[in-house]
Amino acid sequence: MNLLICLCELKNLLRERLLWLLVIVTVFLSALASYNGHQWVATQNALIESSEQEQERALATSKKGLVERLALKQPINWWDDPYDLRGQAFYLLVNYANKPSLPSAAIAIGQSDVQPSFFKMLVTQKQAFIHQYEVVHPLALLIGKFDLAFFLIYVLPLLLIGVSFNALSQEKQSGQLRILMLQGLSPLRLLFNQLIVRASIIIFPLLLISVVALLLFSTSISLLTVGMLVFLILAYAVFWLALSALVISYGKTSAYNAAVLVITWLGFVVIVPALLNTMIVTLNTSPSRIEYVDVLRDKSDKVDRSVSKVMAQYFQDHPELARKPPSSKAAEEGNTSYSIKRIAKITALEKAMLPYDDAFQEVLMAQQNRAAQFSYLSPATILQTALFSLSGNGLMRHQDFIEQVLSHHEALRSFFRDSIAKAHERGDFKPCEGCVPRVTLADLSQVPKFSYQEERSSTSLNRLLVLLLFAGIFIFQANSRLSEMNRSQANSALV
Repeated sequence: MNLLICLCELKNLLRERLLWLLVIVTVFLSALASYNGHQWVATQNALIESSEQEQERALATSKKGLVERLALKQPINWWDDPYDLRGQAFYLLVNYANKPSLPSAAIAIGQSDVQPSFFKMLVTQKQAFIHQYEVVHPLALLIGKFDLAFFLIYVLPLLLIGVSFNALSQEKQSGQLRILMLQGLSPLRLLFNQLIVRASIIIFPLLLISVVALLLFSTSISLLTVGMLVFLILAYAVFWLALSALVISYGKTSAYNAAVLVITWLGFVVIVPALLNTMIVTLNTSPSRIEYVDVLRDKSDKVDRSVSKVMAQYFQDHPELARKPPSSKAAEEGNTSYSIKRIAKITALEKAMLPYDDAFQEVLMAQQNRAAQFSYLSPATILQTALFSLSGNGLMRHQDFIEQVLSHHEALRSFFRDSIAKAHERGDFKPCEGCVPRVTLADLSQVPKFSYQEERSSTSLNRLLVLLLFAGIFIFQANSRLSEMNRSQANSALV
């Protein structure tokens, strides 16, 4: 019986021109979303690969030119010398911290355009590089990227509404429903078979294109990840189909069903997330970035004006660096004290800015926690959180990347600080009057390299279970109303 209903429904649908238009739109937009996602990921991977190649080229160039540098007789500025620890530390270092893209990154790229995936490292204050983002037109950031996540969250519900709003109501308006019910066909069975057939026409091409694109362009993606994506799509589609069934069960006209479903989509997908964002930003207001920049400049000026105090505090924290240089190399002391002084000033500035950096971090985490708490109020935010987590472009993974970058930055500073102090002790920077400084960094491979350690993260299914729970409630309510409709129709037929 169910198969007969489905075949009949499919036959009727194939006559509808609007259905073909919806299928074409589904195929085109899902293909475009998949293409945009994979193109963006390919661009990011190319940038990361280019930075890694640049780092390797710098290492190879250093090895090739070492003999020529050792034979050098004429003076050379230390800031132009790639074999000088000071030149490398402050100007010439080619050292990148990269965040590799996950194989599933093309699913949701919406936040990756404002979250840098690599940093060029130098021995400087962390504020100098951690807040440097790629220059992008603000309108492009506002509009965002049309990726698979955008298509699923915003467009898929409209497509499902477009094919399901007149299910059952069309038969009721034409008088066919009464005849079908007199023949023993319940409204519940008819409606759910109609919704399954109509939704399949939209969901099947979407799943086919998105899964095939992932398997073709993300060769290392796991089947578990693909299965998770399929489950997310189906769970989200079930929610909207259950909501459609609930609205249709009231027995109103097709126009009424379409209006209510579109208004509901507008509320769940646009209004509720916007209100949540406004509430979160209002309750946890971020400090002013302009004020942050002003404070940074002010603290930097104060550090410059109190160099002696900064150096005293720095040598108190690092007594191993407070060794007196050989008196025969007094001229060298000026150069070396500049390098150590610069690192000390960088450390002092970071320490002075620590309360302001912590304030931004605390607000960010508070906003993230509130967003997680209230994300249950909208199916769109539930799916968005799950897709960002699955793609690896979520905020938590980026925060973990930033923490590892800062740890690497501290490792670089410690390496150059200790190496410069030891080279100064040996008199390498000015072995004699008019002599060329010795090579103090013969092998760039000695410099610490960044290696991103992937944290084990899994997409939480708790929110999806809530989504399915609401879908179950909608289906139960729709079943109750349709059963009541069936009983009333049976009673009237007996009379």
